[in-house]
Amino acid sequence: MLLGCLLFTTSLFAAQPLAPIGDSQALTSPAQRHVVRLAPPEGSAVWLVALQQQGQQGRGLGLFRSDDEGQTWSYLGPLQNDPTHRDTADLLAVGSDVALVYSYEGSTFSGSSRHDVSFQWWRYQASTRTWTPSAAVRVFDSPNSSTGYSRAELTRDSQGRLWVQAFRLEADGSNTAVLAVSTDGGRTFQPQQPLVTLPRRGGGRILHLGDRLLFLYGQQGTGPAWFRVRKDSAPLDSWEPQQQAFPEGIYQGFSLSAVSPGGGRMHLVYKSSGERLFYRAFNGTAFDPPITLESSGDWALQPAVTLVGDELVVFANPPITLNTHHTLSARVLTGGSVNPPQVLERSIRFRGYLAAPERLPASVTRVPCFSAETADPNSAGMASVTFFERGEARPRLEVVHTNTTHRFLTLAPSGAAYALQLNDSSNRLYMSTDGARTWSFKGQLPQGGSFRFMAALSDGTLLAHSSRDGRNYIARSGDGGATWSEVLLLGDYRVLTPRSFAELDGTVYVLEYQTFTTQDVPIRLHASTDRGRTWQVRQTFSGHRHGHGLAVDPARHALWAFFGDTTVQSGTFRSTDGGRTWKSIAKGAPGRIVDATVLEDGSLLYAQDTLYLPPRPYIAQLSPDGTYVELGLLPGPSYSAFAASAGGFVVGSAREPGGDVYPPGEESAHVFASVNMFDWEKLLSYRRLDPTVTARADVYYELPSGLLILQLQNVQGFGPGGFGYQLLRLTRR
Repeated sequence: MLLGCLLFTTSLFAAQPLAPIGDSQALTSPAQRHVVRLAPPEGSAVWLVALQQQGQQGRGLGLFRSDDEGQTWSYLGPLQNDPTHRDTADLLAVGSDVALVYSYEGSTFSGSSRHDVSFQWWRYQASTRTWTPSAAVRVFDSPNSSTGYSRAELTRDSQGRLWVQAFRLEADGSNTAVLAVSTDGGRTFQPQQPLVTLPRRGGGRILHLGDRLLFLYGQQGTGPAWFRVRKDSAPLDSWEPQQQAFPEGIYQGFSLSAVSPGGGRMHLVYKSSGERLFYRAFNGTAFDPPITLESSGDWALQPAVTLVGDELVVFANPPITLNTHHTLSARVLTGGSVNPPQVLERSIRFRGYLAAPERLPASVTRVPCFSAETADPNSAGMASVTFFERGEARPRLEVVHTNTTHRFLTLAPSGAAYALQLNDSSNRLYMSTDGARTWSFKGQLPQGGSFRFMAALSDGTLLAHSSRDGRNYIARSGDGGATWSEVLLLGDYRVLTPRSFAELDGTVYVLEYQTFTTQDVPIRLHASTDRGRTWQVRQTFSGHRHGHGLAVDPARHALWAFFGDTTVQSGTFRSTDGGRTWKSIAKGAPGRIVDATVLEDGSLLYAQDTLYLPPRPYIAQLSPDGTYVELGLLPGPSYSAFAASAGGFVVGSAREPGGDVYPPGEESAHVFASVNMFDWEKLLSYRRLDPTVTARADVYYELPSGLLILQLQNVQGFGPGGFGYQLLRLTRR
């Protein structure tokens, strides 16, 4: 049951910001190469990106660089820094140097004496590991306001000659594909015979295929795409006649991305005039039949490709909602077959033109895609980069340590871990300082109560749900668990998991849970502003049976609260004023949550606590505006969802005594994992011990080493009551 389209950014593929931009056309045109990766002999690789900021930060077209494989960026210098004239660039790596051309690009094309085409070298300086510009060379000069040049591109043939192609506006509105060549390393350029004149605005790509040049082109509107070829060994002005490339044409002539593996061949991904995305291979003489990549059309849909060894990585930006929401996807083409797309990001932003490096070494495992993210096509926003991890994005959970003698309770920010020893009294607390490998006695509750659940605050203060004489309390320790005092009487109420505790903006919260009735009862949210010493009721909720848990979003100062248990009693709420007022975000089954992790965009990743049909328990995501989507089906209810710091996610699936959602024969608790939030695999299973007790497998904590702590209860092969824990390593395979 899909209620909406999810809009999010995951921690695994989260876009890295590059620079502010004026609108969504910062990386036009798609046929141009806006990014190169250079590997000078001195030091690590460096990325350079040409970006049109259109006045943001007072800049026009300029170069940015990254020395850490695209994680951070700095401004290198201007190309054409006047933002009132929208120029874009086409970059070509030549050894450690960069050759480039820049020219006008815009949604409309009219005459202007400013619409020139310029060539420039950026030469590498080994002593400083930087690039400095040479004087720009005018390749095509627009003499007056009745003509102009746009969409310039650059290539270099096997004899070292530099070729520049651009489109010239004629007085009658037609476009001529003009050409110039430099035989002296870019110092001067000689005009060549035009390649074609088109009735409407043109676009295309000039590319070197190893032993020949290929010029592929089309025009706005309908009509076929065409190409012309010249061999490197032919006389300078010799081009073969035009041939039809394919009948469906190219959207606006320039909605394409191409790269050559050499040998006269070319990979081409393009959007047709009908706004569908296709792949074709050029075999040296003609284009092979198309492979459909995106069958649903959209005017903003664009491709970007990177050749990595023998693999072609294809990026695209299919829309969720026209003009506002787009995904970023990647797929791999190898051996003539295309893998299914992998969604890297979904965004609440319009995602404009894409850019990717033309080629990368086969050893590179992370392939970047640059995009323009804006509120709508004409608004300012941010250029960003997202990385596609090559290979199968499948998770692996490795069990590196198993403990059958302790029940894990909590992990402090210092890395100190706390647990109960299963053969000892439940009011005696044990601590580990070696990554939950060995344990020693730390302290105990003074009045003979029992520890149930525990949480550690940011300063190391410990709060525990304890019980004695049939009553429930919150106990506090300010000395790392050595001594304890009861600070809040809950009475018949208790807590459900460690996530019944939360800390946000200096305030600590506890949400009540009860088991004394199946009817609605008042559920209180308790708050403390003195690190748990004293408490006040911050809010009383009605219409619910269970207070399941809390989640915090520090970046947005938001507190989430989750309730159950029947469909009517369930719901998820959000507060941005410290829990004083609340907004209902999701009701019923979509809002039946026990635990959730807050993602970077403020949305929740969680799995539902659903026991009875017809709804089934799903892994899902919920945004603050109520947008909801189901990501994967579970065999049973869930009490946990966790995002690993290194990227990837784990979700626990329980086996309760009751319920009818389980598949036939289901008797186990499970752990599911994903590296991208979309593809989930069941990786670990634990058969329940006692059919009258809930079997659970939950991750709530991660050690400083990066190992996840899997807490187990009522499962076979572990200690008394089926309690124990395992340390897991989440990796890719």
